[in-house]
Order: sequence, then structure tokens, then C-alpha cells
Amino acid sequence: MISASLQSQGYLPVATATLFPATEINCDLFVQHNNHNLELYRHGSYPLTKEDLRRLAMAGVDHLYIRYADAEFYRKYLCEQVLNETTIPAPARMSALREVTRVAFQEALEGNDPNRAVEIATDLGRGMATMIADQAVKLEEVYDLLEHDYYTFTHVCNVSTYCVILARELGLGDKGVLSQVATGALLHDIGKRHVPKDVLNKKDKPTDEEWQIIRNHPGSGYQELCHRADLIWPQLMMVYQHHERLDGSGYPCRAADGDIHQWARLCAVVDVFDALTCSRPYREPVPAREVCNYLKDNAGKWFDAEMVTCWTAQVERLR
Repeated sequence: MISASLQSQGYLPVATATLFPATEINCDLFVQHNNHNLELYRHGSYPLTKEDLRRLAMAGVDHLYIRYADAEFYRKYLCEQVLNETTIPAPARMSALREVTRVAFQEALEGNDPNRAVEIATDLGRGMATMIADQAVKLEEVYDLLEHDYYTFTHVCNVSTYCVILARELGLGDKGVLSQVATGALLHDIGKRHVPKDVLNKKDKPTDEEWQIIRNHPGSGYQELCHRADLIWPQLMMVYQHHERLDGSGYPCRAADGDIHQWARLCAVVDVFDALTCSRPYREPVPAREVCNYLKDNAGKWFDAEMVTCWTAQVERLR
């Protein structure tokens, strides 16, 4: 993960494993020596050579850096050149795609551009689903690569990754369906962009009034997306129903049992898992095994029992 100081200076990490010789990515590459300031390593118009990559590997340099402003160039390069390159381990490709997509996704949300947010979510969802489906990526291969804080993009990206793995294990569909699941999961919290930042990021537990504001986010997200022709009903239900519970105790509509869509049930299980295992401003993360016990204790009451059984079996394989 990029250091806070470099991130604040406007740079993103680029894994050298994703770089190919004689391939232009159209952005300048920078190198960091001994944790000091970055230096220009290669101008964007000059592709790397095999010898460059060999020397970087010999020096133990596994990341170069690009400017935030060039993130879209690198994202396009990943989509066109890297995502289907099976010589690169799938977890490394997923990590690279997630890091560079973060910038575009956050800019779309902060710029009040839901069209762009859906476009980016669709691209990222397709790429993630392809890698997870084609290479049978397991949870234990990607869990340590994921960031475990509760910032919006980190959370939705984790939930999307988990949803695809769980959906695949449950046999819910082919690669195309998994791509739709991934996109719906990436958008499941889009309504939170209407929640004031000081409420979302406060260091203390939200007050009752603030909780009510937060609880409006499924409805806000659904209303924003429900008229779109490029999203399907199950995806919209992931947005609208991921906080509903089987016994009718959830929100926003207290839907129960058969009224909760299968994809929303899927999202609910991993959404709770990620929310509890992530660090929050007002509490430490809960150990994964404790969260699994919590899910099991409430399987059939709040959460789909089959999905809980399948998910906790994946988590219990973690070291």
C-alpha cells in the first residue's frame, strides 16, 4: 500500500509485475530510493526494456509510481494489456486495478457524477469477476492484499471481491453473472455520498440522529440508480436491501425472508463481515473468527444460513 506521504503528494503505486517491456503506458514513471523522495525513472514516451525490468527486480524494486493525474492512462493500460495476462498472478492484477480505480471512482462520487461511477464500477466489476472466475482465486490469496479500513472505496471494493468469491462458491452463475454481482456490490453504498462527511468519518459513535441519516443511504442509492437501463434488478436490490434482515428487523423497509433478493442476501453477509473486520475511527477491528461466530449465531434469523455456512468456511481457511 502506498505510504500516506506519497499519497498526499499525489502519487500512486504501479507494481512492476504489471509492466511489460516495449509497451507504452503514456505516463511518467517515478522510483523511490531508500524511502526518500521520488525521482523520475522513465518518461512516458519511452517504454521500459527487458533490461530495465531485470535491474529493478535485482534491486528489489517491486513498485514504481505515477502521478494521480495520470491514473486514467494506467487504468486503460491495465484493462487493455494486463487483466487477461495469465503470467501475472491474479491477486497482483486485482491489487493494481483496485488501486488505480480508486482515484477515478472517488472523483466520480465527489464530482456528483453517478454516470461515471457506474461506468467505472462496471469496468472494475468485469475485470475482478474475470480474474476470480478464470483463475479460481481463493479468499486466502487476496485477503491480505485487501486494505482493512472503512473508507468508502476500500469497503465497497472489499465487499465486491468477497461477493464474487462467495457467489462463485455457491454456483450462482457464469462469468457474466459474476461481473454483474461485482458491479452491484461496488455500487451498494453509493447512497452514502449523500451522507455528510463529518457524519461518516467522525471519531465517535454516531448519535441516534446521525444513525438515521446513515440509514437513509440504501433508499437514496436506489432512487438514484433505479431508472438506469444499464443496471439490472438484482443489482438494484443489492443497493436497496443489503441492510434488510430475514426476520424483518433491518432497513429501510423491514423486508423479510422471501422478499429479500438472493443477491442482497449475499451482499448482506459479506458487508457485515467487512464492516466488522475493518478498523473504524471509534473501534478496533473484530477478529475474523469472532465475526464468523457472530454470523453463525444469527444465520437463519438475520442472514441466509446457506450463505453464512459457505462464507465462514472460506474465512476459516485463512491463516
